[in-house]
Amino acid sequence: MEDMKVLDLFCGAGGFSSGFAKSGFEVTGVDIQKDAEITFRSNVKGKFINADLSRTLVKGNYNIVIGGPPCRPWSSVNTTRRGKTHKDYALLSVFFKHVITIKPKMFILENVPLLNNQKTLQWHINHLSKTYGYDIRKEIITYSDYGASTKRRRLIVSGVQKSDSDYFFDVLSTYKKQCMTVKDVIWSLRSKTNGEVRDHQWPNLNTIYKYMEYYKSGKFGWYILKWEQPAPSFGNVMKTYILHPDSLKVGKPRVISVKEAGLIMGFGEKFLFSKDIGLGRKYQMIVDSVSPVVSYAMAKAVKDLI
Repeated sequence: MEDMKVLDLFCGAGGFSSGFAKSGFEVTGVDIQKDAEITFRSNVKGKFINADLSRTLVKGNYNIVIGGPPCRPWSSVNTTRRGKTHKDYALLSVFFKHVITIKPKMFILENVPLLNNQKTLQWHINHLSKTYGYDIRKEIITYSDYGASTKRRRLIVSGVQKSDSDYFFDVLSTYKKQCMTVKDVIWSLRSKTNGEVRDHQWPNLNTIYKYMEYYKSGKFGWYILKWEQPAPSFGNVMKTYILHPDSLKVGKPRVISVKEAGLIMGFGEKFLFSKDIGLGRKYQMIVDSVSPVVSYAMAKAVKDLI
């Protein structure tokens, strides 16, 4: 069906695409990274275009455009180059340039909450609304409200060609569900050793004890997960050591594995990375992704709208 064609810009490992593909949409993902291509092609039912979106404008007949432009220019974790000084700053405009060119019935942008108050975003919203007639809404959602086992908060911007349809967020809210706890998604791996299960791998870090004060202070990213709660939002496990819930009981603390990080983010049991991709890149692709659990809820809401 024509209405079912989706273009996913900056698709990475395919978290955003996964939910739409599962809901029956015909998905095409676009990314510059070879690791992303390998992972996307292996796990997502859809097409992939390897392209540098800072130089390439993807054209085609797509009814929905989705994507999460790199968040580093706006992220609170990035304490060095931010905003216009960051090399990825222009990629937000790249997303909206695709919307203007393709003119989809609907678009959805995902990013960090700090983007919400940026003048650049507001300029694009005003331009698309006044010049191209999109009804644009934005809202900060929490992943755990849609069944994920992480409390990650993300800004969602939705634009729909003006019609008498319901607002996207009103429809999306009907797909809220009880959150999953850390125990719900990784308990089955509790007795598995490092490498015993595909992607159930973690680095043996001897420096964890140096950062114990961070765990006590609640510094962002330095968490000991709790079995009966969803995980806080976290970054690359190789950079901020997110510890397994049993870490302090077993004598030697360990970080969560790649598989555990993926399950917490909402990637399914069958989602697998290539063995040729390093641990750091696997962790990074997971935290850069939209949760497939949340994107599935979004896809169902989009299907209701169109």
